[in-house]
Amino acid sequence: MATVEFRQASRIYDPKVRPAVNRVNLSIEDGEFLVLVGPSGCGKSTTLRMLAGLEPIDEGGVYIDGEDVSERRARARDVAMVFQSYALYPNMTARQNISFALENVKMPKHDIAERVEEAARMLELGELLDKKPGAMSGGQRQRVAMGRAIVRHPKVFCMDEPLSNLDAKLRVSTRAQIAALQRNLGVTTVYVTHDQTEAMTMGDRVCVLKDGILQQVDTPKELYENPGNTFVAEFIGSPSITLMDGVSIVDGRAVLGENHAIDLGIPRELAENARGPRVIAGVRPEAWEILGVGAKPSEPATVPLRVELVEHLGSEAFAYCSPIMTADSPVTIRQRRVTVRADKRRELQPEDVIHVRPRLGESVFFDEATQINLAYL
Repeated sequence: MATVEFRQASRIYDPKVRPAVNRVNLSIEDGEFLVLVGPSGCGKSTTLRMLAGLEPIDEGGVYIDGEDVSERRARARDVAMVFQSYALYPNMTARQNISFALENVKMPKHDIAERVEEAARMLELGELLDKKPGAMSGGQRQRVAMGRAIVRHPKVFCMDEPLSNLDAKLRVSTRAQIAALQRNLGVTTVYVTHDQTEAMTMGDRVCVLKDGILQQVDTPKELYENPGNTFVAEFIGSPSITLMDGVSIVDGRAVLGENHAIDLGIPRELAENARGPRVIAGVRPEAWEILGVGAKPSEPATVPLRVELVEHLGSEAFAYCSPIMTADSPVTIRQRRVTVRADKRRELQPEDVIHVRPRLGESVFFDEATQINLAYL
């Protein structure tokens, strides 16, 4: 087990373009499960490979247990890597694949056997130890790759999208298994994924990257409820948040609609942080309250939406809607899309007009110029 620290770490492939990883500062606690997440090309896999010693560090440094390992070769860092593609030897059995690294360092055979059996017990691989990868499913191969990393007893686990080749059902069960295994072993783990659902369900903390720049590092709950900027707000959460530009601040209130009738419940201290008369408001799908369908409800303070698509998920439904707004409205909705979570018992159909209102105090507010959450200014 070990602490990990990136200090102003950069990876520059071409000096003429932006760095793939740009001056990342990140501290990972002993035994922590940290997830790196972001869109394709954001630098998350490169960051992981810099830690593992598979990519050079052009600026700054990477430290394990306080020691600078930036110039050390991968084999000298005591880091175990689990790859997306399993990377198993097809001519070897699962037992041979798992024990291969230990045999290379001349570990005594009885110690190797003990470690292999221990890993097999943890990963439920007992019946597969004498099978070759070609006779296994994708999930079984991934567990063998995990076993190969576990037997080394490394200081740090590095996992690069290990579930991306699995089907949806197997991904859910395997990610739960990985998270439980990490808790039992207590090994510091850095996990890369582009799937924000994986990130939110597995990590003690989640690090969001964009264009090689660290955007925010926080617990999943805090990232969802208090995103640092509009990029994090849109990336974290599925379906995505609705962002409304041009929301007016009037007498310390963030307001919408005719005669400013809809109060979004901005805290007074946040309203004072606003650098202009307008802010960006973010509303999650579950924060919209449906007050009527079809005819305009008796409650005048609502936002009318036209339903375009209804997604039924069994326990709940999501209505994807377009706003019905007057031409002179100062508010614009990004992508002209509002997603509303509806009770499964409410029958909504495309072309229905629904009247909604954000629940008081459940919106997030961002500075219009910098796109930063007003709570962080």
